[in-house]
Order: sequence, then structure tokens, then C-alpha cells
Amino acid sequence: MKKKWVFIVILAFLTSGIYYFYHGNTARESIIFFPIDESVTFEKAVTSLELVGNKDDDEYIVEWDVQSYTNKEIYLRQDISLLFSDGKLIHTLSEWEDQSQKLAQFTKVSGEDSSHFESISLHYGEIHVDNDLIRSTQLMTSDHLYVIDSEFTELFSFKKPQTTEEEEWKSILDKVTEEHLEYSWNQLLDRYKIDRNEYEAIPLVDLIHYNTDPLSGLSETKTQEVIGSLWEGLYKHYFLGLKTKEGKVYPAKGSTMPLVLIAKNSSHIIVLTQTEDGKPFKFIQRIQFTE
Repeated sequence: MKKKWVFIVILAFLTSGIYYFYHGNTARESIIFFPIDESVTFEKAVTSLELVGNKDDDEYIVEWDVQSYTNKEIYLRQDISLLFSDGKLIHTLSEWEDQSQKLAQFTKVSGEDSSHFESISLHYGEIHVDNDLIRSTQLMTSDHLYVIDSEFTELFSFKKPQTTEEEEWKSILDKVTEEHLEYSWNQLLDRYKIDRNEYEAIPLVDLIHYNTDPLSGLSETKTQEVIGSLWEGLYKHYFLGLKTKEGKVYPAKGSTMPLVLIAKNSSHIIVLTQTEDGKPFKFIQRIQFTE
């Protein structure tokens, strides 16, 4: 089923076959959604964030791991991951291999001051079957980590607060992130004259819930199609950089976490984000149904 995205100018998605998308001097495989092949599953898929320790007196190190393993070797495996700190994109990871089952990638990220790190990953596979039939498999994973770096306490981290002190730090960092994102998202909603009441609003990292839960008004099968097509567009038009109608590419690094707006009438999805210096971007995905 063909999908369209609109972002400042109309950008058409190819809906069959693998092709290379040239971004700067780097050629990377694109991600294209095909109907899900139920025979191919992920035996393991994980996104992990862990505090390693101090880099020096002013910085600490967080290790970020992304791994996945399918139950059989398939035509193409690809994993992409985004890392946000206090609601801003700070890093991305991407790895792909032909005729593969397993992908593993990790990096160490420097941080300073207390922060809430959040990561979401898409684990993807393209499957070629008989008669040139193409199918795919997909799964999302995520993780988060609160890192507390304060002159009043030793460096420490947690995922779920276990003490009163951790509860207080979680409340502070959540409020900082929420205020930053709400301010940015409200600016974008006002600029594009979008009535929020007509949409279900989902921060990008919360898409993880739709691995198993259907989107409102959609079946599980249709939900996977919509989520797959959504990631197809996010990869081309967010992960690889934000492109204006004049052709200028802005780095996604430093941008606000995308807000995914799903129309309550199930007709379309809007994705809103803002570059580090405040330049707005809007993407639209139409949701089409067979007759």
C-alpha cells in the first residue's frame, strides 16, 4: 500500500524494493515497510542505557547498547536508535547487514549535570521469499536512565526510583523535560494551526507501547503497517537530517523529541519537531485503507 509524506515540500516514498538514499557523501540503506512475515521473529532485541562512571571532574559516561537477533538469517537486517537527553536528540546509532541475523552496536556518550536519558530503537528486517515476494519484520525497544550529577551528592543513576531522594530527582528532571517539550510542541501546534483535540498526541519514545497495543481505531495488523511506514519516514526525514524546501539540510541533533499526532478519525498522522535553533518542521503521513 502506498504512503505519502509531506514535509514543507512533498516527498514520495518508494513502496517496493531496496534503494540507497544519499545523504551528504554517505549512502545508507533505507527502511521500507512491507507486510509482516509472521514466520520471522526477534529472539532477542534490546536497547540498554547504563552509567559507566566519571570521565573527569565535569563529565560522566553513559554506555548505550542496541542489539537484536532474528530466528533465521534474512535478506537485510537493520537497526536504528535515537538517544534523547531531557527531551533533546543528542545521538543516533545505525547498523545494517545483508544476509544476517544478528546486529550489535554500542557507544559511550558523555554527559554533564543531572539528566534523563531516553532511547528508542527500531529493529527491522527485510525478507525475500519465493516469486520475488518481499516481506518485513519489525520490533521496537527502548530504555531510559536518570543520571544524578550534583555537587551535593556522589554521582549515581537509576531507572525506577527506590528512595525518597530518587523520587525527588525524578520529579525535578521530569518537570524540566516536560516544560521544555510542551513549550516547543505548543509553539509548533500554534504555528501550523493544529487543533490538539482532534489528535492523540504521542511523544516519539512512547511509540514503544504499540509493539503489542493497537492504535486507537485500528487493528493490530493496520497498526503495524502504520508504525512501519511512520519509521520509514522518520528515518529519511528526521534521522538522516531535516531538509527544507530549498534543499538545505539541518542536523537533527539538538532537535526536540518529535511529537506524533494521530488523527482521531484515523485519516493521517502529523509529526512535529523543531531544530536546536528553533526552525519548525512538519511531516504528514496519510493512512489509507483498502476498499
